[in-house]
Amino acid sequence: MLYLGNLPMNVGAFHPMGTNELVLNRRLFKTKKGFDYQKHIFAILLHEYIHSLGFEDEQQVRKLTYKICIENFGRQSPVSEAALTGPWVNLSEEDYDEIAPELNLELVKDFERIDINYII
Repeated sequence: MLYLGNLPMNVGAFHPMGTNELVLNRRLFKTKKGFDYQKHIFAILLHEYIHSLGFEDEQQVRKLTYKICIENFGRQSPVSEAALTGPWVNLSEEDYDEIAPELNLELVKDFERIDINYII
């Protein structure tokens, strides 16, 4: 299950261990002209998905995320770059100064549809 929430700006997402939930920081992806969100969203969700598989060590998960990206998309791909830099490279000092409002979780409907036959 995927939720969007208002997290602190230095947090991209989190996975509550022992659940099937991922919470993505909606504040990181407010519309900014010229910013490619898809590559960052993919890298962050992959990172949190690896946590959901039981990997707790943050450094290990970062390395696995990058390794999976370069093996599947190539070292020069935007997704691999996003796995290294994260979306924080595009934030301004003012972005960090904003006070986070309530968490305000919102479920992303049909994120994990059971009626899709993509697993063989």
